Amino acid sequence: MSLTLHPRRCNGEPSAQQNLNLRLLQLPVELVVAIASHVPRPSQILASQTCTALRNILCDSVLQEDEHLPAHLPREEQAEFLRLLSRGSPGEWVCEECMELHPAYMHDTPIKPMAEGFLPCFFPGLGQEDTHIHAHYGFKLDHRHVQLALKHARLAATTGLSTEYLQRLLQPIRKHIRSRYTRKGFVDGDFSAYPKVVDGRFLVKSTFEFREAYSKICREYLGTVALCGHQIIQASDVHNWRGRVVDPHNEVHPLYALLVATRAAFLVPGTEFCGSCRFCGTDFAITATPARVTLRCWQDFGPEGTTYDPHWRSHVSRVFSTATAHRIEESIRVLYGEEKGKVVKRESKSPVRGYTWKEESEVLVSLHFSAPGAGTGASGSFAPSTSLKMPVKRSFNSVTMPVHASCHDAMLTLPSGARGNEMIHSA
Repeated sequence: MSLTLHPRRCNGEPSAQQNLNLRLLQLPVELVVAIASHVPRPSQILASQTCTALRNILCDSVLQEDEHLPAHLPREEQAEFLRLLSRGSPGEWVCEECMELHPAYMHDTPIKPMAEGFLPCFFPGLGQEDTHIHAHYGFKLDHRHVQLALKHARLAATTGLSTEYLQRLLQPIRKHIRSRYTRKGFVDGDFSAYPKVVDGRFLVKSTFEFREAYSKICREYLGTVALCGHQIIQASDVHNWRGRVVDPHNEVHPLYALLVATRAAFLVPGTEFCGSCRFCGTDFAITATPARVTLRCWQDFGPEGTTYDPHWRSHVSRVFSTATAHRIEESIRVLYGEEKGKVVKRESKSPVRGYTWKEESEVLVSLHFSAPGAGTGASGSFAPSTSLKMPVKRSFNSVTMPVHASCHDAMLTLPSGARGNEMIHSA
């Protein structure tokens, strides 16, 4: 069932109706032109279609020759024009593939998306397959769902629009899953996703909860878990990933944020470790014990806009793209309405960013990475040096032990009573 459509002009022609009592038209023409010159081109074109009087003013000043035609805009501005044009229509969404407005259907939701073969355009949108990382868990989010949810939420608050379709778009999902590939048998678990509209932004909280099945959960071997297109952990990380843990500036590479947090969580069972993806709008937290691992993430897919919006684009960028998300860590978690953890303070020049803790008692943990064979001696020289404060229930004299971190060796200084005096094997 399609939603109600509102007929409108989309060919660049102004409305035949005149509204000379409009306050804007009571202003001097020079002032109207000055105001219009500070408005984006898609908004200028849309304003020129409202009435003949405004059309004449704008086409004689800011819109020259055929610039009033939407087809002459760059694709990004065409998409923005269509978004503005359909701003008041809850039954349409912008397709950047063909630059048209398509009808919305009540049964098209992230949980039960319409089959691509039945959509007006095949594979509509820009790179939307990159947001389908949770599709095999039953949650397939496309930008049209984000568009329509934010539009319906706004119109429901301002015009009293029915929230029936909005509730369908925001329907949560919970599904039983089983790890596809582990070193020690299967790991049972649950996946859940809870969409939410907050302050005109589309947020999603996703949770992976793994439980021991045939054996206790073995460290980081949880199978393949992807929170976004950048933060991914998998059992074969160490064997197949031959890159460096640190970047050229001797800092832990941001692509390893989830991997390092996962290992830290197994090091101090029951403690929550948090982080953020520097490439997209994703915050995450992980708590691990031998019997249960809980991995949560909070994602911000941006405001009501097009697929060219930087918040949306950050989620569809490829793994080795440049950082596109410049924000405060854990800001998405707070915006979603959940308590923020305590941010770890810097203890060295190159800290591991993004860790937080929940308990009050702390001990200092020093983490050193080094490339194999570097420097002198069997272990080589250790650089960079990273210190974290980790919460523990007891404190004893510190001991030093080797820890294998990807293709590098690491020395980890821990209290002997902090349940961390074991060697973590990556291979």
